Amino acid sequence: MERLTHKRENGIKRGYWSPNKKQELVDRLAMYEDREEKDRWIPISERLPEDESYILVSFENATMPDIARYEENDEGGTFYPGDDEKSYSSYGIFVNAWMPLPEPYKEEQ
Repeated sequence: MERLTHKRENGIKRGYWSPNKKQELVDRLAMYEDREEKDRWIPISERLPEDESYILVSFENATMPDIARYEENDEGGTFYPGDDEKSYSSYGIFVNAWMPLPEPYKEEQ
């Protein structure tokens, strides 16, 4: 993606804007705001992940985040370590927040 701002030698950023670029600026701002949403921890009290999704999870009683799977069920939903069949809660570990996984690395062509 081409940058809209550039650093000057004194470190101050500058950008070019014209009425013709208005829609591009609005689109780029929307992309930035969407990325901000993807890059933050979402408390489970705020929102739960989509059913059968893989996500990054944080715990109230453990220090290292982990890749997890979320599945909806009769009790609401359950978090599982990766493809494990036993839930985190069955190990005594409790999820307090989650975030989407980043996109896998792809070498630029």
